[in-house]
Amino acid sequence: MSHFQRLFFLALLAGVIGGVFASALNIVVNAPIILEAEVFQHASEHVAAGDQALHEHGESAALGRNFLTLTAMILAFVGYALLVTVVAEVSGGLQSWWSGLWWGAGGFLAVGLVPALGLPPELPGMPAADLVQRQLWWLSCAACTAVALLLIAKFQRAPAYLVSALLLAAPFLYGAPVAPDAASLVPDDLHRLFVLETLTAGFLSWLAMGVALGFLRSQKRLQSVLG
Repeated sequence: MSHFQRLFFLALLAGVIGGVFASALNIVVNAPIILEAEVFQHASEHVAAGDQALHEHGESAALGRNFLTLTAMILAFVGYALLVTVVAEVSGGLQSWWSGLWWGAGGFLAVGLVPALGLPPELPGMPAADLVQRQLWWLSCAACTAVALLLIAKFQRAPAYLVSALLLAAPFLYGAPVAPDAASLVPDDLHRLFVLETLTAGFLSWLAMGVALGFLRSQKRLQSVLG
């Protein structure tokens, strides 16, 4: 097995670990909040009807939703693990589970925490800006953050810090897409709880993926078995 194939296999395995971990957290922690928000989303029709819809949804579609969550999370984290592996190899490689932990934390900052400062996670029934605009802003913010973190970690000099600060500020100076000014029945406390728990789940999942990737990458015996 070639070096590239070994890296791909290890990234695939670490991505599956991170995806399963993330899906478990989202199913246990976030799914109930989303279902509660859907009740408020349909509250204009009738509160009782919303409660009945929640019950029927839990009875008939919970398994399907959980399966989609698992599939989506595994695909996302496999992609993240592959991306981290490529960048880490170019930057010197993952040496241990400890270095994987730091790469996982950096990945969460790039695609989770920093973009959420401009576009926090949203619940059903909340007003939202145009989807394409949000996706483009998120991609640009994640890319700027990732490059800024790499510059800080690799060069550790004043010019690198200055360029990194400009990169971090650029998406926010441009401005994140703004949601239309429309009323929402979703309570602010519920939304704040959802944002907090979504970011916490993302942070823990990124750490799990990073640790798994660093640990697997540092295991010489495993790599010898892979050829």
